Amino acid sequence: MSHEGEPEIMTHALWSCPKLATVWIPQFAKLKDATSSLSAFIEIVHLAQQDPSCVEVFANIISLLWMRRNRASRGEECSILEKIPEQAGNLVQEFQHICPTHSKIPRTAQAVQWRPPPPPPGVVKVNFNGAIFSTQSSVGLGMIIRDQAGLVLAVLSQKIPMPTSVKTVEVMAARRALLLARELGFERVMIEGDFEVIIKVIKEKTLLSSDLGHILQDIHALSCSFSSISFHHIKRMGNCVTHRLA
Repeated sequence: MSHEGEPEIMTHALWSCPKLATVWIPQFAKLKDATSSLSAFIEIVHLAQQDPSCVEVFANIISLLWMRRNRASRGEECSILEKIPEQAGNLVQEFQHICPTHSKIPRTAQAVQWRPPPPPPGVVKVNFNGAIFSTQSSVGLGMIIRDQAGLVLAVLSQKIPMPTSVKTVEVMAARRALLLARELGFERVMIEGDFEVIIKVIKEKTLLSSDLGHILQDIHALSCSFSSISFHHIKRMGNCVTHRLA
């Protein structure tokens, strides 16, 4: 998405490229004006976070633009730029519908909401999930990476042929989540999934001789490429975004 030879640094690819005017101007014209002299993308993110009413849409637009850029680099069909703000708004509405956060929610529901990763600094949380489409003989894999401020750093949805079991779907989703984190260069990760049996299997390194063995071995090999990694179970309500992605 570079323009007239301008190097495609992150700020240009996701914010300042003239082609993105139709994406940002409708809702973020003031932010565009306020950041016209900024070159560091993280500074733009910090300014966007000062407006709680728009930060979720902002984060989802960034995520959609990044996915579109990756598809374009692979020569795949891309979404229309003008439709991205609407798509981002729909994602926010879906999330708020499935995972509401207002005070009327019972305490039991609040206890299973997604929570940012704890210190030390630099840790990101990677959530994953799988969904089966039996009528299409396929499954969906969904994953999302967020930082300690809750900002979305990456999302991925992938459709693959249906494997032999539900357990295989979840293990494949876990492996793809680790691959995504490694591809993006994250070093310190927390991995969360809502299939407790699979999280236990990964942590205890059991079932390596089963039909899941080769995938589990991949997961353990990938785990060694991070400076720190941990696996955690979360109830489905706290993992609802990845369920929608899958």
